[in-house]
Amino acid sequence: MCKIASVKEHSVIGIVLAGGRSSRYHRLKHKFLDIYRGEEIIKHVLRAMKPLVEEIVIVVGPEHEEVREVLEGFEVPINFAIQESPLGTGHALLSTAPLLEKRNAILLMSFADKPLITSSTFSVLLTEHIQSKAEITFAVASLPDPGSKGRIIRKEGKFIDIVEAKDAGEDIKHIKEVHAGYLCCYTRSIYERLRRLDNNNAAGEYYLTKVYREFINDGLPLHTVEIPGRESYDINAVHQLDNIQEWESLFAGKKE
Repeated sequence: MCKIASVKEHSVIGIVLAGGRSSRYHRLKHKFLDIYRGEEIIKHVLRAMKPLVEEIVIVVGPEHEEVREVLEGFEVPINFAIQESPLGTGHALLSTAPLLEKRNAILLMSFADKPLITSSTFSVLLTEHIQSKAEITFAVASLPDPGSKGRIIRKEGKFIDIVEAKDAGEDIKHIKEVHAGYLCCYTRSIYERLRRLDNNNAAGEYYLTKVYREFINDGLPLHTVEIPGRESYDINAVHQLDNIQEWESLFAGKKE
């Protein structure tokens, strides 16, 4: 059961990052508009957010007319923020600043390609964020095969950094704990720290995962929440959607 009552006194705005090029997805222009269980992938994310947020901001690229058409008339008010160039996930979230920076709210963020996320998990993430009094909270998961996900680096159990797979050496790639793709933060502090990010990495992008170090460096409290591994799944290539049942079977019968 979702713990919605505990967060009702807070203004919560959902953010869904849908501005990438889907360059590895050869079936459609936008991977999150492919169909899973009879509905576009992005709608699964929006429906999971729906009970917890008062509105949703979707970050899209310049060519987003099809996204608008698919989401026309959705049950929750939707606004769109335009990411003019695909400069990375940190830049994508920063693209919402003109709409949200002056608001006093909690942001609940997800990527658009996460068809297995549930309202229950979003609720746990949001509730723990509020109760922990953290300034930023993000979801982690432990996976049998972490693949291309960013690895969580801890020292004596305490989070210190995330290393993206494409930047990781073999000593890092064996780590099973990963960034699951969801976070909660406050408008009062996130945008200032997003503006500090650099793109000194293999992809030349502004990684959202690097913003956590900025909070730590400023002495602001950060919290992590472990979620069910199955809900960390994202769709980057056609075979990942076609083989989603194989992924789910990895966690079938497991107590996560």
